[in-house]
Amino acid sequence: MLKLRMPRLRTRRLPMLAWLTLVLSCSAVGIYWWRVDAFYEHLNTEALAQINLRAVELADAVAAHTETTIRSVDLALRHVRDEYAAGRDIDAVVRTIRESFPADAIVQVAVIAPDGYLKKTSIGTFERTYLGDREHFRAHLDTPDDSLFISHPVLGRTSGVWTIQFTRPIRHNGEFAGVIVLSVAPQYFADSHQQIEQGGRNVVSLFRTDGSYLVRTPRLLDAMGKRLPADRPFLRADAPSQGSFRAAAAFDTISRTYAWRRLSGYPVVINVGLEENVQLARVSADRERAYFRTAVGSAVVLLLAGVVSQLLRRAASQQEALVASEQRHRSFFEKNVSVKLVIDPEDGCIVDANPAALRYYGYPRETLLGLRMSDLNGLSPEQDRLEMHKALHEERMFFTFRHRLANGDTRDVEVYSGPVEVDGRTMLYSIVHDVTARRELELRLAASEDLHRNLFLTVADGITVMDRDGSVAAWNEAALSILGVDIDGMRARSYLMYQVDGTQLALSDYPSSRAARGEFVDHQLYGVQHLDGRRVWISVSSRPLRVGGAMEGAAAVLSLSDITKLVEAEESLRVAESVFEVASEGIIVTDAENRIIAVNPAFSVLTGYEHDEVVGRRPSVLASGIHDAGFYNSMWQRLDQDGRWEGEISNRRKDGRLYISWLRINVVPERLGRGRRYVGLFSDITDRKREADAVWRQANFDALTGLANRKLLEDRLQQAIARAHRNHTSVAVLFIDLDRFKPINDKYGHAAGDELLRQVARRLENCLRDEDTVARLGGDEFIAVLPDLQIADFPNRVAEKIVSVLSEPHRLGAHIVDVSCSVGVSLFPADGDNPGKLIAAADAAMYGAKQAGRGTWQRV
Repeated sequence: MLKLRMPRLRTRRLPMLAWLTLVLSCSAVGIYWWRVDAFYEHLNTEALAQINLRAVELADAVAAHTETTIRSVDLALRHVRDEYAAGRDIDAVVRTIRESFPADAIVQVAVIAPDGYLKKTSIGTFERTYLGDREHFRAHLDTPDDSLFISHPVLGRTSGVWTIQFTRPIRHNGEFAGVIVLSVAPQYFADSHQQIEQGGRNVVSLFRTDGSYLVRTPRLLDAMGKRLPADRPFLRADAPSQGSFRAAAAFDTISRTYAWRRLSGYPVVINVGLEENVQLARVSADRERAYFRTAVGSAVVLLLAGVVSQLLRRAASQQEALVASEQRHRSFFEKNVSVKLVIDPEDGCIVDANPAALRYYGYPRETLLGLRMSDLNGLSPEQDRLEMHKALHEERMFFTFRHRLANGDTRDVEVYSGPVEVDGRTMLYSIVHDVTARRELELRLAASEDLHRNLFLTVADGITVMDRDGSVAAWNEAALSILGVDIDGMRARSYLMYQVDGTQLALSDYPSSRAARGEFVDHQLYGVQHLDGRRVWISVSSRPLRVGGAMEGAAAVLSLSDITKLVEAEESLRVAESVFEVASEGIIVTDAENRIIAVNPAFSVLTGYEHDEVVGRRPSVLASGIHDAGFYNSMWQRLDQDGRWEGEISNRRKDGRLYISWLRINVVPERLGRGRRYVGLFSDITDRKREADAVWRQANFDALTGLANRKLLEDRLQQAIARAHRNHTSVAVLFIDLDRFKPINDKYGHAAGDELLRQVARRLENCLRDEDTVARLGGDEFIAVLPDLQIADFPNRVAEKIVSVLSEPHRLGAHIVDVSCSVGVSLFPADGDNPGKLIAAADAAMYGAKQAGRGTWQRV
């Protein structure tokens, strides 16, 4: 046991002790300040380390889930592209893909033609939309690369919502034939991150490798179209695939600890940021309180040391009293900032307490010395005596209690207690440490571990962890559901697995066994037989696992994705083959040598040739003789370049009769074990074409002059405005009204008036370019549209030419008549941004020309 003794000091040593007192006091204060600062720096470092560990674990989990999700999207994208490239209708495939993903996850499946215009979309009807300026289209131009491209989030011109474009190129015979686009809602990725960011201002973000946001949780919409500062470590060219850092976010200036993971197969970076302020606030607050207490204690110690030193120099006569006072105040018990108590083990009364104890508990010295330990620790007298007995007999030196302070607060404390001899009696000497902040930090870290565990258990994909001995160490509920087993079945691996060809696997060949041996499994397809007899198809990938702690023996983690619906979708496409037999359109299939290898029954009905009469022959057996070699050369050139051709063609039936058909030819690329094929679909449109031509002519042209009517004029003007908007050019509208037409019509009759209008129409056509349009609105009013203008005064020169040409005499039978015209000119975009405004502006300018004296032109 420790014995306290009071040494006697000699008078001649008092001056030296006075200086020594000051030196030791300053040293003790400095050392204690250093220890306090080091302690809280250690707590701060531990808190940051735990935050960093949690961020790394969450980044790993999010990366695994995101890679699986992107892989599923890419699998669906390639499936649609292959079906589209094969010339099949992709609507059924698109519906199946939509059903296999969460609602609203797939916003649109679209095809962009090689010229950049939207060709097909799953959202229904659409206007002719130009997408050639989109990065997900330009990324596939002039490159043979067939890798997946992931775009910036874009606001769709057709869908009207924010989407991330997953695209791959479409190629026919090695040539670029467009882009297949799978538009995925960023919210689909954000929904899976909601659980991670709950309870604070934590963030989960997905970036492209150029630093632009793909997804951010929370505040997803605010992140759309933004990017990170270029100084982020994972954006450097030499950045590793994973790491962590601390930074204040550019997005909201909140300090966080970030962990990133760069996906191995895709240009995507996962970044998980955990807010530091909340977890460090308590440590910081405790540090401030400790600094305040230490400062007060240091001031008191130094003040006492100064007083003691001065008294030592002044009063030798009071040597014994000053020596006793100096020894008492220099004693470790009085000066140490740790809480120290001396307790009578007989009744548990506190017989002495240092100043730190008074400050900590908040009692005056007289009050504290009148309390029992049971008043502080809340134990019953019997329990308190039992604990003191253990400390007194050194059966136990360390205790954990909750002590009550004078203000009613309770604090977690650790007490180190042992016997000490004071004035011939055995007392208990106790040192009390407040560990409340550490306990709260431990609770927060435990909550973080629970969150990580819940994420593992609730992630949509199945996850299993394999030990090196081949046993299953951990799994989530999704893995049990996908494999169709309970916990015992998972441990025993009682489910049956099959290769794609139906061969049953031995247990040693299961992907879990291979992963435990260190083999690499990547997106391999297997069948799993459930206990109820149902068979599902799963995609399995494995990654090596290097972790410590409870998972020290783990070897690998496997991710399982149920892709049964996608496999069944492929099977459903085989049903489409039956359509070949019942289709109403004629179908003809040729080989790479352009020899017929198959026709359907509708072919025989339309052409008169039976199957056996044409198989082995070339399609030229149907040739009408109307089309020249240039027509067929152009057709084959388009097939070689684009992989498809569509248009009208005249053919001859077996009985010699001619007919017009609408023919669509698609190239089926070479596949393993099979060469190139050409598939043609045609229908007889002879009668329909005759009727359509007559109706279209009547609906779009003036019956008297043969010029375009108002309907056709407005359509071509709208197209000219759209083209000018894209090419940054201008469009001119000329409103032309004849002067003195009514007197001629009244004098010579309506037949002469009609002839005059036809002559004016021909002269107007001769004044314009081939790409220009002239229309008759009615009566003696005409409008000319001049598109794609780049020369500012070109409309003026055309207006002057029209005024001059129409002012020349006209012969109407035996009569020569003179007329003139007034012309009004308006320009897009200066005078209007739609056909109605431009025509109205030109009309107003024409009336201005009439008021100026007729036979002239005027600008708006």
